[in-house]
Amino acid sequence: MTEIERLYYGLGLAAFAVAKADGKIDVEERNKLHDIVVKSSKCENEEVDVSEIIFHVLSKHDSFDIEMLYQLSIKEMTLHKAYLTDDMRSDFPAILEKVARSMQPITWEENELIERFRRDINSI
Repeated sequence: MTEIERLYYGLGLAAFAVAKADGKIDVEERNKLHDIVVKSSKCENEEVDVSEIIFHVLSKHDSFDIEMLYQLSIKEMTLHKAYLTDDMRSDFPAILEKVARSMQPITWEENELIERFRRDINSI
């Protein structure tokens, strides 16, 4: 994966953590999560296949707990921070909010995770 793909991989991990924060994810929620992240990601690089990245996250990391998913997400963001744009810093937390809103109601745990992500990505 390229550095930019790794950032989207990190986004996928964070989105999966938010989706898992309110409990186990069923097939419908998994599909909804995939669609939200893919449709909301404004990747100008046509060679980056966000759909494939998110599919990989969903299939590989199902057994990971929320904290591990989150830590892996921040690790990816930190390792590839040279490619993290200001647009990504604002778009990525907004995508996490869309994920949380799609599975109403937004729980306290989801909100805390999103706010934590917002703080962490802005300090990277």
